[in-house]
Amino acid sequence: MLHFCLETPVDMLWFGEFISPQKDWKHLTRRLFEYEMMIVTEGELYIADDDREYHVREGEYLIMSPTRVQRGTRVCKCRFYWMHFRCEALPASVSLPPQAAFMERETIETLAHMLLQSEAEHPRSIRSRYLATQLLLELAESKTEDEAGLSQRQQLVDSVKTFITYHRFSEIKVKDIADALGYHEKYLSAVFHETEGVTLKRYLIRMRIAEAKRLLLETDYTVSEVAYYLNFPSPHNFSRFFRQETGQTATAFRTSPPSP
Repeated sequence: MLHFCLETPVDMLWFGEFISPQKDWKHLTRRLFEYEMMIVTEGELYIADDDREYHVREGEYLIMSPTRVQRGTRVCKCRFYWMHFRCEALPASVSLPPQAAFMERETIETLAHMLLQSEAEHPRSIRSRYLATQLLLELAESKTEDEAGLSQRQQLVDSVKTFITYHRFSEIKVKDIADALGYHEKYLSAVFHETEGVTLKRYLIRMRIAEAKRLLLETDYTVSEVAYYLNFPSPHNFSRFFRQETGQTATAFRTSPPSP
């Protein structure tokens, strides 16, 4: 990830739009002394720095950090907006990946066109600097459809975790959570498993056993009292789950807890 401090506008050096010639164009080789952002609106761009090669497609942006060698790697036909700028990295107020697709294409291209006009009228003006800053902010906020889907699934998982935290003393089931959140039980279980890498049933057990560990170490409750306090059907049922999860009995855990 790249981190920028945008509490003040970026130091925008140059901005323009490039359309490659019809034949045999490849990005020149040079040293890059500042950040360069390229927003590809047509075709594909092939470029590299000291560390890696990039293939930037239409609808994607690339931000290259200062580097000893910036060079084209293949002949290509493309059209892109480019911007050279300087910006402090810390304290960071926005973070974004060096390369990504963006969903709000119309917004991004409108801002780029406004910046192009501003530079034609008043190069490196305060208006241009704020437009450049807004362009970075929009790219940081822009999400592809896949990323938006991932974000929605993560929000659902977070809601599940919050529900479990508030009901960690109860014997709740997956169906109870699904009903409370308004989702089908199988769908909720699948999303949780895909996102967290553990089944929802296993996560429920782990949370209750984690609470049991705390009670065993911080209170004088007997093992049976801990079992009933956490609403396990019986002390035997509690002991079985505790041993499966920790590899030792509750009594042994209280006597000799593992080192942190």
